[in-house]
Amino acid sequence: MLDLVTNAVAALQAETSSYPQAVQVWMKVMGVSFLASVVFIRSRAGARWIFAALALNIMGLVVGKMAFPDASRTVIGTYVHLLFWPAILWAVWRSARKLSLFRQQNRAVDWIYIAWLGWACLLMSVSLVFDVRTLVSFWFD
Repeated sequence: MLDLVTNAVAALQAETSSYPQAVQVWMKVMGVSFLASVVFIRSRAGARWIFAALALNIMGLVVGKMAFPDASRTVIGTYVHLLFWPAILWAVWRSARKLSLFRQQNRAVDWIYIAWLGWACLLMSVSLVFDVRTLVSFWFD
């Protein structure tokens, strides 16, 4: 079993290294941005959801590559994102309903969290648009 995981991770890394530099930068920005959720994970539900998106993405890619070794990372990642991320975005937005941009009692950490959460949701939303475009290209190319 460990060999399957190791082989899947190695194949995913090899494919990622073949992507254009801009795509690799985009993926790193997303990864670092989502990993930043650990700063708020104990006190904020939205951060826990973003961390869940990161964990599900990693696990989905590895399990997907193990189950479908001939499938590309792009195909697996597109399906993982489209399967999990809309529900996670919905959960993040539900948890963020209590936040207010107009409260004067917001502390600096509240503003940092709001900015980070908005950034993470923007990245996830843009990525989903790319994923829908990729899915459509699978069907019509």
